[in-house]
Amino acid sequence: MAEATSPAQKAPKKASSLSTSSSETGPATDAGMTMASSRIDNDDGENVPDYQIVAAIDFGTTFSGYAYSFASNKQAIHVNKNWGQTQGFLLHKTPTCLLLKSDGQFDAFGFEAVSKYNELTEEEACAYYYFDRFKMKLYNNKELTTDVTIEDANGKSQKAVDVFSLSLTFMKKHLLRAIGAHLGYDPHPDTVRWVLTVPAIWDENAKQFMREAAHKGGLIEKPNSEQLVIALEPEAASLHCRNLPATDFVGYKDSSGAGKPSFEPGTKYLVVDAGGGTIDCVAHKIRKDGRIRELFRATGGAWGGTIIDRQFQNLLEDIFGEEFMSSFQKEFPKDYVEFLQDFEIKKRGECESIRVSLPYNFCNYTHGGVSVQQAIKTFAAREKERNEGAEGASAGADVKFSAGKLVLSSAKVSALFKDALDQINQHVQSLLQKPKCKDMNSVFLVGGFAECGRLQTSLRERFGERVTILVPEEASLSVVKGAVAFGHDPSAICQRICRFTYGVGSYLPFEDGVHREDLRVNSDGMDLVKHIFQTWAEAGEVIGHNEIWRETYTPIINNQKGIIFEFFRSTNKKVQYTDEEGVEKCGFLVVEMPDPTGGRERAVDLEVTFGGTEIKVVGYDHTSSTRHETYIDFLST
Repeated sequence: MAEATSPAQKAPKKASSLSTSSSETGPATDAGMTMASSRIDNDDGENVPDYQIVAAIDFGTTFSGYAYSFASNKQAIHVNKNWGQTQGFLLHKTPTCLLLKSDGQFDAFGFEAVSKYNELTEEEACAYYYFDRFKMKLYNNKELTTDVTIEDANGKSQKAVDVFSLSLTFMKKHLLRAIGAHLGYDPHPDTVRWVLTVPAIWDENAKQFMREAAHKGGLIEKPNSEQLVIALEPEAASLHCRNLPATDFVGYKDSSGAGKPSFEPGTKYLVVDAGGGTIDCVAHKIRKDGRIRELFRATGGAWGGTIIDRQFQNLLEDIFGEEFMSSFQKEFPKDYVEFLQDFEIKKRGECESIRVSLPYNFCNYTHGGVSVQQAIKTFAAREKERNEGAEGASAGADVKFSAGKLVLSSAKVSALFKDALDQINQHVQSLLQKPKCKDMNSVFLVGGFAECGRLQTSLRERFGERVTILVPEEASLSVVKGAVAFGHDPSAICQRICRFTYGVGSYLPFEDGVHREDLRVNSDGMDLVKHIFQTWAEAGEVIGHNEIWRETYTPIINNQKGIIFEFFRSTNKKVQYTDEEGVEKCGFLVVEMPDPTGGRERAVDLEVTFGGTEIKVVGYDHTSSTRHETYIDFLST
């Protein structure tokens, strides 16, 4: 596999270096030599095709939804408010649940999938595929490819890209029907710009995976189409919240005058996007021109609402035993899913205690001669004995069985929330202590988990004297509404902080006393050093929207048919070699050079854009005068 070069300097400077292959000799498509000057072009214009409609899909871990608006009235953002209507709900989002038939074909999504699955007999359920909460499969997955599989509720597998693409196909069709009903006619597919939201802390391979799924799901004709924009969830929420009137925040409905939040140029604020799977944080400052700049790179972790769900599952295993719960899940998978879904809904409520409905089959289930009621009584007695005399111990049982429900006391519910809230509070505190947050006065709390009263109370109690915690009235819709605004104007986020140091692997002419002797190789009589990390952008660097790095490369073999560029990244700012600790290969691309005329004198230009939500590349072969726009392949590293 070949590597490629790029001068580390950003200012115009003559440089001589050689592209490499990771082997010491290479095939026809291999590496190249560069005699190039590099520079940065700042292009503040956003050359966006004239789309009549922007349609955004917020594909969440637990719930999903969409929104859209028309170019003729960008501010009027429409959302579907009737999810679950046939099941007795009227909600803005639908569960991220997919039901497939036994042959893997689509059956249902969202509330309909949940309802259909719950109505199946246990025998019928085993023949179907039921997927939920599968988005987190993409988080921090270094081995992610389009061939990766995920398991359903019954332990059966399907390709993840098929699960995602079928879900997106459903959302696309539902959204287009809504637009058609609004307009009175079906919009032409080419007039719609699609926006998909992803966590800001996701890696590039997960973003590319979503593009592949969108392509397979029929949103776009080719994976690299500019008709699809990837929006970072906390950035989208930022665009939405900073334009909200004060009365649209919880607690400010009847407020007037003093104390109202305002977001004039120069204002700094933190966005905490609390979703089902991840907590995503960005710090922004409003510029004089109204656009937004990032103050430091996006941060966060897997501390979303599903952590509490896992704690609840751990509690169930403590009460009933691992074998009990495992056996019940295998024998009654749909009842097990229904059980967890009821807890998911109840945990968002305002009640101190929680009453979780137990499915009929669970109430009558025995394992090892122990019934559900017996197990709960034994656990409660054990807990009471262990907490006897402990400070703050409750007088009654923290867990009990009552009228077919599992009742959890306020203290037990608080214990389930503790780990997630502690991690979120610690992370927010670490961000507010940064020098760039010194004069920050506001924190936007958004996302589905943000609607949980315990999370709001926890942040206000911890930071209320330092900052104002602002929760939009419809916190779960902040991301998808902001994604529509982002689709109309991606340049609204005008400056970002680079998360990693990015570069390409290269060969350079070997210099005694400068380069490592163990990396010295000879190619066609030239002494070279391999595994050079040629830096494109450094971690922590401020990068403007549409900033472009340009380099020119020439082949090192006369009949070379193309150049393979291998891309690397590191959290370290200064990197010299690609084999250093902390450096990882993150992708590659190939620029074809089909015409061998000119041998080593041929040239290829490479343009890399880091200022958007994705890394974009354009390669240009001078000899054949072909321009090839692509995205680095992050899924085949």
